[in-house]
Amino acid sequence: MNTSPTLTYPQVQTAPIPSEILEEIETFEDEVERLQNGETPVDVFKPFRLQFGIYGQRQPDVQMVRIKIPFGGLTANQLRQVAIIADTYATSVGHVTTRQDIQLHFVPLTHVGTIMRMLADVGLTTREACANTVRNVTACALAGVCPGEVFDVTPYAKTVAYHLLRNPLNQSLPRKFKIAFSGCNHDCALTPIHDVGLLATRNPQGKIGFKMVVGGGLGSTPRLAKTLREFVPMEELIPSIEAVLKVFDNLGNRKNRSKARMKFVIDKLGFDEFKNRWKSTYEAMLQSGATKLGIEVSEYPDIPTLIMPTKSGNGTAGSGNGHHPASPNGSAGTKKQEEFDLWRKGNVINQKQEGFYAAAIKLPSGDITSEQMCILSDLIERFSNGNVRTTINQNMMVRWIPEMSLHPFFTELAKHGLGDPGAEGVEDIVACPGTDTCGLGITSSKGLARALAEVFPPGKTPDDLEGVNVKISGCHNSCGQHHIATFGLHGVGKRVADHVAPVYELHMGGKVNGTAKIAQLIVKVPAKNVPAAVSHILDVYRRERKNQESLPVFIERAGKMKLKDELIPFTILPSYQEDPTYYVDWEADHEFTVEDLGPGECAGGALEMIDNRILEAEQELYQARLLAEKHQYAIAINKTYRAVVAGAKAILVTEGIDPNSDEETLLEFDKLMATKHIIPKEFYPIVDKVGDLGSKDTSSDLTAEKMTFAKKFVDVCRLATEQIGQDLKLQPVEIEKSQGDTNGTPALEPSSEDMPAEATVYDLRGVACPMNYVKTKLKLEMMDEGERLEVWLDAGDPIRNVPQSLRNDGHKVLKQEPMEPDEQHFKVLVEKVEA
Repeated sequence: MNTSPTLTYPQVQTAPIPSEILEEIETFEDEVERLQNGETPVDVFKPFRLQFGIYGQRQPDVQMVRIKIPFGGLTANQLRQVAIIADTYATSVGHVTTRQDIQLHFVPLTHVGTIMRMLADVGLTTREACANTVRNVTACALAGVCPGEVFDVTPYAKTVAYHLLRNPLNQSLPRKFKIAFSGCNHDCALTPIHDVGLLATRNPQGKIGFKMVVGGGLGSTPRLAKTLREFVPMEELIPSIEAVLKVFDNLGNRKNRSKARMKFVIDKLGFDEFKNRWKSTYEAMLQSGATKLGIEVSEYPDIPTLIMPTKSGNGTAGSGNGHHPASPNGSAGTKKQEEFDLWRKGNVINQKQEGFYAAAIKLPSGDITSEQMCILSDLIERFSNGNVRTTINQNMMVRWIPEMSLHPFFTELAKHGLGDPGAEGVEDIVACPGTDTCGLGITSSKGLARALAEVFPPGKTPDDLEGVNVKISGCHNSCGQHHIATFGLHGVGKRVADHVAPVYELHMGGKVNGTAKIAQLIVKVPAKNVPAAVSHILDVYRRERKNQESLPVFIERAGKMKLKDELIPFTILPSYQEDPTYYVDWEADHEFTVEDLGPGECAGGALEMIDNRILEAEQELYQARLLAEKHQYAIAINKTYRAVVAGAKAILVTEGIDPNSDEETLLEFDKLMATKHIIPKEFYPIVDKVGDLGSKDTSSDLTAEKMTFAKKFVDVCRLATEQIGQDLKLQPVEIEKSQGDTNGTPALEPSSEDMPAEATVYDLRGVACPMNYVKTKLKLEMMDEGERLEVWLDAGDPIRNVPQSLRNDGHKVLKQEPMEPDEQHFKVLVEKVEA
């Protein structure tokens, strides 16, 4: 924090703060004081703080302040005020988000009230930028000037945003709720990934309205929205949205946060039933007067000011003629002209209004300094109409620039580090804050984005990557929107012995334009290998593409297995002793660690265990192929054997079985297949099929035969595990009741001294995470609703994680207490609840 601003700012024009907003800020300040006096518990204050758009950071005693900017629209005056706030109370940097907000970091809580007042002075707020509310309403940054738009969605986005702000319907939803407006079929605002998406359209009579889609979202369980109404007349816009909110408010899961978004309501009801619920709610709300038809559209003045060209370039117009500006003599002038041409090619868009242009200001990973904000405020008043918009790709968009002003505008931008080419292109990589500040971040998203600049150098990207994008999230929550990218990456950690390495899940082939598609997870790649892995895919594309097809088309044609096979070499993670640099994140100066992000991630741990074993199998096959090519057949056959064992172990995780030996693995696998026909019969009994895979036979024919079998087996195991989710169920699988535990740990008879007679005791002492959770989950699945299970767990991770994971699954944890006398073990009483 810088309590004395380092810059001199022009006077900011302010307006009186409405009394109700002033009272709201005073309430926040009073609660901060109560917190600091110990009168309000931290856990009570937290949801209150979030409602006001204030997030805790991973660093102690500082906050992230999220400024809510509907449709991304800011005036020069407002941007100047944000610059002053950032310079005075934060780090002198603002971060533009994928929801068109601006975030300020490292703000002491004591200064938040002052910041809220300064924002309110210029008509801005942080209210409901966080928490279980309607988040910032986004819109295309070109709305109103886009040549292909049906109509300008700006006034409707603004109307909806301010109608819902502080609206009682919006104060305590089951989970966050996101709305977006797009004006054309290019769908720049990404409506398919929103809870409510509104796409401008016309009905057959030529009347304007919106196509309304609902139920989209990313995060750990991405979903694409489905069409609720093909055409929503303007007078029905707000009632239609309110009815969706009401259905969500009534039916959203308030017990399990991880299943609380509206997409899960639709999953549970089915879309037809959801539509029926919406329709009846819509009609009931109209009848009761809870909502009403009609709309009072909010105005947003965004027209050009009078253009008066001057020789000096002062005033609104600047100088030069845009296409062929005068250049100084010599190489310096030529270079500057080349830089301008490059910037114009990648950053400037023709508006539908003849003679005017929009220019995207590229912000590295969404960051802009206070000084740059102040400079940009001045420039948009000189060369444009005094307005600017943030974009969902973490940039700024300046509109209404006359053609004659483009060159002088660029010259001023370049002087202050704002003239980089390639905005909104593949080299303009989207990245969330990651471990820089986010309490949920696992990896350094911004660090990786900067590392990928070697693969996608600014202004030097070939034409064959037109339409390609890269998006990075520091965790699975997808704030960087990695699920809809050509190359999408999200950070995880991978433990090898006593060390943890930063790793990224690489997703490919996502898109929104045209037919929306969620990217496929291809492989997990160590962070330090990501640039090389992406470069390799580009090489493969250029080598094997057909008929000049685009990269997205090639990815779809090549398919997951082809891409995965190409990337297997990049997935190999050396041990810490072999190469400790793999255990340091990008731009970090210390060994990578995963912060304690709280308990209850057992199911995720089990899924990661399955993924790791499938990956291990594929790595063994890759090495087998290399060995066979070098005629080392005996070792190649051994590698195929190891691949089969790894694939079998992946399947067994779903049953809570973690064998200690290869023999036990194969026997348990065959036992499972005898009762649950998960894979084709040709692959078992596996003991007979692979009995000679460890042979020292050096025949090339035998090697080829065994490699073919192993490859097919691993593919089948992978296909069987790809469809499972947090419930860890293979498809098709029917859990049958069995006597005791299949891994040699029988359920104990209940003791009348310890528990009521109706509770079954399950001793999982000595069983580590996540297998203890998997075993408990399977045991509960064999029980009827209302039955109780007493689970005995070790201290440490088991007692921290398993009870919370069972709560996440919807079961009731009735009691949790240490077992006397050593308190190294715990008893947990769980009541079965049907999902």
